[in-house]
Amino acid sequence: MAQKTIPHTLPIIAVVFCAFLFFVDCEHKYNFYLEKSKDTTIVIEGMITNENKRQTIYISTVSSYQDDKRMPISGASVAVTASNDSSYYFLEDPLNHGTYISEYPFIGIAGNIYYLNVKVNGSTYTAESAMLPVTPPEKITFYKNDNGMMGIKHVAESFVANNAAMYTVDLDWSGVDGYENADPKTTKARLYYYSLTSVDVSQLFAPKTEKTEFPQGTIVIERKYSIDHNYELFLRSLLTETKWCGGYFDEAHGNLHTNISNNAAGYFAACTVAVDTVYAK
Repeated sequence: MAQKTIPHTLPIIAVVFCAFLFFVDCEHKYNFYLEKSKDTTIVIEGMITNENKRQTIYISTVSSYQDDKRMPISGASVAVTASNDSSYYFLEDPLNHGTYISEYPFIGIAGNIYYLNVKVNGSTYTAESAMLPVTPPEKITFYKNDNGMMGIKHVAESFVANNAAMYTVDLDWSGVDGYENADPKTTKARLYYYSLTSVDVSQLFAPKTEKTEFPQGTIVIERKYSIDHNYELFLRSLLTETKWCGGYFDEAHGNLHTNISNNAAGYFAACTVAVDTVYAK
C-alpha cells in the first residue's frame, strides 16, 4: 500500500499561523461601569455618655460604592429624651452637614433609658437605649521589643460572663523625644477592644491583625464603655463583618443589627464611660 505523505507546504502554513497568533493582540479595552446604588436608606449613629459635653448624632445615607463617603443629610429635627423626663435638642453643625450637636452640654445618667427621635424628609425614626453602670477598667499591660518599641499586651478579657464592655485606647507619642516634628498622623492611633458575653467560632479563628507599636513615654488614654444587650448584638454583627471576617469560619454576610426604627441603619447607644490615663513604660 502506498504511504501518504504530508505536503511540504503544511508545516510552513502552521508556522506562519502560530506567528500570526503570537503577534495578534488578544487584549481589548473594556469600559466597566458600576451602576450607582439607588438605596436611600437612612443611617443614624450616635452615643449618649456620662461625659459632660455636647453629645453628637450623625445622619447620612448609605454610599453608592463601598469606598465612597456617606452622604450627609441636612435639615433633620433631632431630639433625645430620658426616662427621668429630661429633654435635649440637637442643632446641625453649620460646618459639618449631617452632624447634629446637643444645644447644651449634658451628662447622661446611669439607670436612665434614652429615647431618640429624628424627623427628616417626612419620616420619623426612633430608638432607645438603656445606660448601664460601668466598672473600672482593668490595668493595661505592655510589652517591649528588642528595638525599644512597645506594644499593648493586655487590655481586657475577650469573654466575660456578664457586664459586656467596649474599650477604646488612644495612643499619642507626639511629645516623645524624636517625634515632636513628625507628621501627627504617624504619632497617634486608636485601638478597639471588646469584652462580650459569648464566643463565636469566627472570633476564635479570626485573621491576625497588624500590631501597633509605639515608643516608651507614649500617653495612653483608656476608655471603657458599658453596653447593653442590644448594643452587644450590634457590635457582634459589626465584628463579624469586619475584624473577624476572612478567617477559617466566616459566617454568612448580612446587614448589621440596629435599634433604629422604620428600616433605618446604624445604632443609637447610651453608655457610661470610665477613663484611665497612663504612660507606657
